Amino acid sequence: RIYMKPLFNIYLCLFASLCFIAACDDSDEEGISGFTINAQEFTLGATGGMESVKVASGTKWVAKVNQPWVKVMPANGVGSTNCEIVVDSTLSNDVRHAVVTFVPEGQSKQELKIHQTGYGKMIGLDKYEVEVASMANEDKRYFDISVTTNVKFKVDYPLMGSWVTTSKRQPDISLDYGARPRTIKMRFKWDMNTDPKERIASIKFLPVNEEDELEKEVALTIKQEASPEITDDRRGDSIAIVIASTKLRSMISWDTSERLDYWAGITVWERTDKGVTPEQIGRVRSVEFNMLNTKEELPAEIGKIKYLETLVVASNTNTQLLPATYRIGNALKGLQHLKNLTISAMGITTISKSELEGSCQILTKLDLSSNNFTAIPSDLQFRNFPELTHLSLTGNRRYSSITDLNDTRENLGLKFDASNNYNFKNLLKWEKLKSLSLSYNLIYGELPTFIGYGGRLESGVYAYTDEDIQSNDTLNSASNEVKAKLKTIPRILPNAERFTINLNFLSGDDLPEWLLYHPRFARFDPFTLIYTQDSGKDMNGNVPGFKNEPSNLEWFYERYPKARPTLTEY
Repeated sequence: RIYMKPLFNIYLCLFASLCFIAACDDSDEEGISGFTINAQEFTLGATGGMESVKVASGTKWVAKVNQPWVKVMPANGVGSTNCEIVVDSTLSNDVRHAVVTFVPEGQSKQELKIHQTGYGKMIGLDKYEVEVASMANEDKRYFDISVTTNVKFKVDYPLMGSWVTTSKRQPDISLDYGARPRTIKMRFKWDMNTDPKERIASIKFLPVNEEDELEKEVALTIKQEASPEITDDRRGDSIAIVIASTKLRSMISWDTSERLDYWAGITVWERTDKGVTPEQIGRVRSVEFNMLNTKEELPAEIGKIKYLETLVVASNTNTQLLPATYRIGNALKGLQHLKNLTISAMGITTISKSELEGSCQILTKLDLSSNNFTAIPSDLQFRNFPELTHLSLTGNRRYSSITDLNDTRENLGLKFDASNNYNFKNLLKWEKLKSLSLSYNLIYGELPTFIGYGGRLESGVYAYTDEDIQSNDTLNSASNEVKAKLKTIPRILPNAERFTINLNFLSGDDLPEWLLYHPRFARFDPFTLIYTQDSGKDMNGNVPGFKNEPSNLEWFYERYPKARPTLTEY
């Protein structure tokens, strides 16, 4: 009896504890009757997502889904549970449906309906407005746009006249994810603004297929800042020069804090200059742009240097890589005072009178050396350039490694048959020329004789007259026999003081008589600048050169005693 009471108390405590634990385990289930879910329907967007549903059940339950794009986590349980309904993104433009069926033990099942809207047909941009500067180097004149779309689209802007362009107006895009949008990047290039006004361009993005109707129009707006105003004064000249130099990517720059007179390669009109007008004084007379890196036409700003008389644009990089249609453009139109023009080593392939409209009538010197001409421009004629006295087409070879005229590379340079080329003959018939330079080209064949059938002169070619002979000291010093001969010889380049055609691929037994009897033949330095031809091979595999090259000019001085140099000339 002494030990029974404590032992009973221990048993009582254990029983109470077990009852308490049992009460804690069964409390949730005992408080739930039947089976409930707190939602019967969900609607989600095309990108999918996750929604929660609260499940309360007094018995075990499982969830079943009739579509693979819906998942339930957890998919079974007992008591009170929060279930996550996970919906994948759709690949369709249409609405799709699914049903989640909850099946509890011993109770009626319940359904949760899932609706998912499809993607609308769309084209979206990461930005709808872009601002660009008025000018920049060519390799920096672009911007990128990210386009998110689920339809094939095209870019709409004018084919001509647009200053914003893209290489692919209908880009390739793979819609392998159905209606799920894909994002691509597009690059747009822009031209420099030469107008002192801001300009705006609008580019539309349109579906390729008309049935792909968008909810709203998609457009990109590009705003470009105004160019500095080029006024008709000395300050305007300096602005035009700086802008043009920037566009040409010249490696030469000026200290703009200095007076314009001190800028390298630039001269201005002075009061003491012959024929200067009050309006010209202090304005730019000549300018040189050198050491360039451009693939574009000459900047329009050059054409705004109103009183420009001499222009040099030279030394462009990688000219051999420039296209076969590279031109100077229309920048020089309207330069009413331009007399001396050098476009050298720029890589241009042709030139026309329309590009020099306004100046071609007064131009006296035209240097087109070291470019990529493949033919003599048809506009290079006396009637288009009536005042021209100096013309150079020297060095028009795209590649310096040409040693064989059978070279298969395209657009090799100034290559033609000298014997029958119409434009070449026109140059030789240009009476006013004092200097004609055609060295280091790819000219082959024999020099034209200008003698037709029966020994008659070709049409448009005339022999020396008595007046020509009497007015020229060298010709007038000739014997009567030579003078009689001159009256049967073509009068070609009669005023030329310099004629060079060396380092070509010319050949023949001898030079034509119009050259051998020319009164300034000795001054042409013929052994260097005429007889010396390229050491490569022509198209027939022959080494160019003239077979009867003389050892000296004694024969010429015997023909023209007055041409023999005196000791003072040495």
